[in-house]
Amino acid sequence: MITNLFTTEKSEPDTPPPLTAEAITQALASTEPMRAYAAAYLTGRAKADDATADQSLTQNLEALLTQSEEGAKPTTANDVLIEAAMSLALRGNTERAHKALLNLLHSPDPLGDQYKAAFYLAELGDPSGYPAFLSTLQSNIPHYRLMALRHALVFHQYDGQAVNGTTINVSQLLTARLHDPDPLVRSEAPFYLEELHPPNLRDLLQPVEQTDPSPDVRTAARIVLDRNS
Repeated sequence: MITNLFTTEKSEPDTPPPLTAEAITQALASTEPMRAYAAAYLTGRAKADDATADQSLTQNLEALLTQSEEGAKPTTANDVLIEAAMSLALRGNTERAHKALLNLLHSPDPLGDQYKAAFYLAELGDPSGYPAFLSTLQSNIPHYRLMALRHALVFHQYDGQAVNGTTINVSQLLTARLHDPDPLVRSEAPFYLEELHPPNLRDLLQPVEQTDPSPDVRTAARIVLDRNS
């Protein structure tokens, strides 16, 4: 992320310069999506030595979210705003962050990374984004199904809870990805099931290891089976 912060359309540093509050502030206002995203992410995971500069970083996040919600800065990408909201939570303003994440969860943008907003909400103790997360996991775009799969385990702590009529069942949704149309998604599903470790793990993966048409998927299943023999 620090490398991304200093990467422009014209150059990428061999060795990133020191991380400073000024550099983060400049990148957060950048029109280059990768730099703005990195700045939004890093603001919640760095602390300036100077108290005034550090407070300014928090204020930058608050201003960015407010401007977007009021339509003053509608061009800021949802992924940047989602990271800005979580960074604000990491800086202690969880109430404001929660409000922003709920707004972003209900963005009309079909490619608005709603799964990430749902993921962060779940980390903050709110599973209400599960239906939106599930929608991404069932998207017709393989990349989004893969990204949702990589964030699914956060909902395991809420297993059995109903959200808007949908009962959270992480084992079920991971198992379904073993039959995903895309082999890349199928090849990662065994490892997340291994982390969840349902009691029927071997029963789930043995047919995959034996019959999946993709050698990569079969190998992934075999690795997990061997580690859990």
